[in-house]
Amino acid sequence: MGAKAIYTDLRNKLINSIVIANDVEALAGLLRDREEFYKFVSGWKRVNLDEYIEKFVGEHSITSDDFNVTHNLRKISFWDDGKEYEIVCAMGGKYFRIQRQPYTDSKGNYHGKEYVNLDLKSPSIPGTFQGKARKAELNRLTHFAMTYKKGTV
Repeated sequence: MGAKAIYTDLRNKLINSIVIANDVEALAGLLRDREEFYKFVSGWKRVNLDEYIEKFVGEHSITSDDFNVTHNLRKISFWDDGKEYEIVCAMGGKYFRIQRQPYTDSKGNYHGKEYVNLDLKSPSIPGTFQGKARKAELNRLTHFAMTYKKGTV
């Protein structure tokens, strides 16, 4: 089963459980994610989740029974084996982000969690972007709309 199928199946089960439990807060969170998706998706790069995760964690992990997947009531996460990167998929909107976990570099400097681009690098934002424009540019560079189209990695 591919990553997109795992995401879709788990997403449907979790949304059903939220509705059955009448969890208003969780449902409101999903609706906020969906609203964000429709408001900003036109500026986001479209990426095939299956192809990206296959490239990211390797083909073996896609078909493995012990696929590294976790979830909460808003996000479904795919982990690499070293748990260095987390691909965080929003359940309310069909998009994902890549989060690098905290690490210490070769010089001993500590770096906290951060969202990165498809090349696993910190996005470079020119200094001319300030305030809301800077945040919008960061989101444009770190949010990726899910697509089924092949060859969009």
